[in-house]
Amino acid sequence: MSLRNDKLDQVLAEARPRIAEHWTFFHTAITSPRFPASSAIARVNELLDEYFEKLKALPDGALSMTVLREMETLIRGLGEVNASCNGTLLETDERELLVPIIIEAASIAGLNVGEFDDRDPTLGFRAEFEVL
Repeated sequence: MSLRNDKLDQVLAEARPRIAEHWTFFHTAITSPRFPASSAIARVNELLDEYFEKLKALPDGALSMTVLREMETLIRGLGEVNASCNGTLLETDERELLVPIIIEAASIAGLNVGEFDDRDPTLGFRAEFEVL
């Protein structure tokens, strides 16, 4: 396993407890018979796992466009999940939790985040897919 993949594993491992704690609170606060959040939350977690696995599968020195394509796929998927919840699943708190993790992973995978406004390559995708 490469040093890059070890770092990606570490980022996700360190983020998992914070994410789980957030979802526990969120699930308790918002779940109702009309809004079963558990399946949407599970899908968000799956999408994050898939993103990290795809970044780990990239060759060392992958092109920025390749990393951005994986980020776009993740953000699009998150947008679809959020739309299935009438736009109420992924809001400010979730942005503050998830976006730094997404960006850190992309940076580890080789994306120069300094080339983007506010060092945030997710901005364009988030606006396009109306999420986070």
